[in-house]
Amino acid sequence: MPRNKKTYLEKRKEAYEKRLPIGEQLDAILKAFDMILQEDSAELPYELIDVIEKWQDIKAEFPKDGK
Repeated sequence: MPRNKKTYLEKRKEAYEKRLPIGEQLDAILKAFDMILQEDSAELPYELIDVIEKWQDIKAEFPKDGK
């Protein structure tokens, strides 16, 4: 007999995928870490700095205005 009701986990997963895509979440997180990195006293793990640099490269390669 098929299950008709979705669990809260299934409902949340669908809502997150629809309303808060992972790409937007990552972009917001990386923007925040980039701001922290710009501060003089900021220290972040080198792995995270590497991710931020790659993110910046991709954003520069494909700007919002499509240039």
